Amino acid sequence: MRQDEKKEERMLITQAKNGNVSAFETLVKRYQNSIYYLCRRMTGSHQSADDVSQETFIKAYFALNRFKDGMNFFTWIRKIAVNNSLNFIKVSKREEPLGDSAEKIAGNSSMGQELPHEMLQRNQTEQKFKKALKALPPEQKIVFILRVYENLSYKEIAQLLEISEGTVMSRLSRAREKLKLSMAEYL
Repeated sequence: MRQDEKKEERMLITQAKNGNVSAFETLVKRYQNSIYYLCRRMTGSHQSADDVSQETFIKAYFALNRFKDGMNFFTWIRKIAVNNSLNFIKVSKREEPLGDSAEKIAGNSSMGQELPHEMLQRNQTEQKFKKALKALPPEQKIVFILRVYENLSYKEIAQLLEISEGTVMSRLSRAREKLKLSMAEYL
């Protein structure tokens, strides 16, 4: 983030702390996609991610007076989103959401050049991977998502989750092993 963006963000946070709702809305608009996609990967469904990300911003709004000046706002709100997602996973019954079986994993740009059987095979592989990821224990799933999808370092994950770097590495290793076993027939 550029220096002028940091300055603008600090100004928005100060205004939001002083009750300026439109300043907080600007912060929400800035980070809503990133928070949504993190929640989407964690919960496995659009509806759940929508609910959890909305709850994240509501909690952030009411906890704004506890936000320490000089902290990184995105890091702070991401931690709220991670905690909300973990809480959601722990209490949910993990039902298969309607409509998710036809969705694609975001970021694949070569779809138009595939033959029908290649598309079918890719879709089956993606669905198998989503199912395997969803089946991971929450503490392994979040570490995997933060490392692979959010591209955080071991140190950043350890700080975010308040665990040691060694614990991050072991959870990530276990997650990768479980995913490898689940995906063995597709690899």
